Amino acid sequence: MKKVGSRLAMAAAALLMSVGVQAGVLRTTITFDPVDTSTLIYGDFGVLVHNDEFYQPGLGGRTMWFDPFSNAAGAQTGDLVGAILNGPCADLLCPANNDTNYIGMLDDAVLVFGSTDGFRFSVKSLSAAFLGSGDPLQYMPGFLRLQGVRDGMSTTATFALTGLDANGQLNFNTINTGNFGNIEFDYVYAFGLACPAPGGGSTCSGFTTNRAQFALDNIVIEHVPEPGSLALLAVAGLAAGRVTRRRRAA
Repeated sequence: MKKVGSRLAMAAAALLMSVGVQAGVLRTTITFDPVDTSTLIYGDFGVLVHNDEFYQPGLGGRTMWFDPFSNAAGAQTGDLVGAILNGPCADLLCPANNDTNYIGMLDDAVLVFGSTDGFRFSVKSLSAAFLGSGDPLQYMPGFLRLQGVRDGMSTTATFALTGLDANGQLNFNTINTGNFGNIEFDYVYAFGLACPAPGGGSTCSGFTTNRAQFALDNIVIEHVPEPGSLALLAVAGLAAGRVTRRRRAA
């Protein structure tokens, strides 16, 4: 009996390793190419307003929701908070090194996103840039802050956004989220912090300046199956194997 138990344990471990390789980590990159604008209040104009919502493909065939909103007191549905951008901007200094769709958040606005079925995920990396509004910029014009929420508890991480390059252009840069990316959340907020113009001090703030503007693209999200889930798959695999052998023997 001990030998049988030992063999089953070894088989379960081997199958668990196999399942880990096959099922493995779920990962996808959200590129916003394209965005279905039919769910937006102003539709095909690509404008994002307070209380808008749009969707993108998520992990394992799931769907991610994205809600842009204003954090200002008295914000009303229809207030401008951002846009789906592509290439040069008319009234903003936009990133010069991206010729595909990306999301631009304006005037201290916030973007929150999650899976439509509540599936947890981590944010491993993303492309981000500051959006200029015509004011002089410090060498580090602002920051991107991510706030992940899991079971009502939040974790934040803040990342610097680069300033003007030698050609006077802003650019997207890849941000690896480090320890923040090791936590799987129910949903994640993204918002900006704006630094004052040169000579205006060093305190960077959000929600108070109407200058905390940022762009997002190529959001890499991930889900790692819990060991317990893989173990259940392994046990199920063993059971299925035994049923198959019995059927063959019959």
